[in-house]
Amino acid sequence: MPTPREIKRRIGSIRNTQKITKAMEMVSSVKLRKAKAQILNARPYSEKLAAMAAQLRKSHASSMSPLLVSRNVKKIGLVLVSSDKGLCGGFNANVVKKGLEFMRENSDKEIVLTLVGKKVVETYRHKNIEASEKYTDIFFKPDYSGAIKISTKLLSDFRAHNIDEVVIVYNEFKSSASQKIKVETLLPVPKIESGQTVNADYIFEPEGKECLDVLLSKYFVFQIWRIILESYAGEQGARMAAMNGASKNAGELIAKFTLFYNKARQASITNELLEVVSGAEALR
Repeated sequence: MPTPREIKRRIGSIRNTQKITKAMEMVSSVKLRKAKAQILNARPYSEKLAAMAAQLRKSHASSMSPLLVSRNVKKIGLVLVSSDKGLCGGFNANVVKKGLEFMRENSDKEIVLTLVGKKVVETYRHKNIEASEKYTDIFFKPDYSGAIKISTKLLSDFRAHNIDEVVIVYNEFKSSASQKIKVETLLPVPKIESGQTVNADYIFEPEGKECLDVLLSKYFVFQIWRIILESYAGEQGARMAAMNGASKNAGELIAKFTLFYNKARQASITNELLEVVSGAEALR
């Protein structure tokens, strides 16, 4: 059985770990609040953009845009979105697993991989799976420029017929305790559902294909931005839950080892008393 000193040292070590997990939980809580605020702030622009795109798509010009035309899919641009850091439960493992599953299901097609986040980049490198594009700096401080960087390459490849479809795998943010893995097709642009009732009679200038292409390109970039925000919020929620669980486990271990410590100390004191009594008896 360990000595009281060894048990006390272990209790101290667990307490220090608990301080770290509690601090990480608090930091993630602050980041989550900021991410939620960003999502709410982006919503009005998203709704207005969707309303305008939906309105224009109803016109005759909708048939002109290559971003709307479905193709015979031979090459799929698969985008996997993870986090840059760990300690967030199964957040990253779920993306990796779903990505591999998608590749197996579409083994008859060529997959052009785009990896977003250090964790998925590291995992796929260890599995010797090549990626066309890698982005490992998006979540350090998420901003709109990151979405532009990712979407510019994807749009260029789609227009050049280097890929026939863009599919993205990410963690959709549900709540601070819940994230749902989601597979979403972004190109060709699916039917845009607008939650707004369009009362305005828009005059689009220039008319036709050019205007629609610009709107749909902006809509696509904004979808990437929305997914970045969703994933970032989900990461912070997952880390909060993981660190909260770790803190609780640490508390249980501290209680367990404190009991061991008290028993060991009691046994040590009992032994010392027996030695004193035995010594006194020997001196008689």
